[in-house]
Amino acid sequence: VSQMTEWEFLNEVVERADCGILLDVNNIYVSSRNHGFNPQEYLNAVPSGRVAQIHLAGHSTFAKYVLDTHDHPVIAPVWKLYEHAIQLFGPTPTLLEWDDRIPPFTEVHAEALKARKYLPCTAVAAP
Repeated sequence: VSQMTEWEFLNEVVERADCGILLDVNNIYVSSRNHGFNPQEYLNAVPSGRVAQIHLAGHSTFAKYVLDTHDHPVIAPVWKLYEHAIQLFGPTPTLLEWDDRIPPFTEVHAEALKARKYLPCTAVAAP
């Protein structure tokens, strides 16, 4: 059994490798559900100067676990985590991942545009 939390491990790797982080907010949410930790505690521990990009996605919920499947819209608790991430790290390039059961472009585009409401007004560029 590991003596480190996932975020402590991430921080150690980032420090030793002197690299940036692609922060997968949906994956943090999924892991928090599967392993019983507070996802905001995870975000609070991420070194802010290292976050280069954020990923958002949907997931699938099964009887005993949650799986990061990238095949559904982003749910409200993940948007809430994204909002917290933006408060911590500032406006950060963000990618919506949708790899399976892909709806029409207009639906995917509308989902991606939801991220704008979490950005400071000065950070939102025209489409």
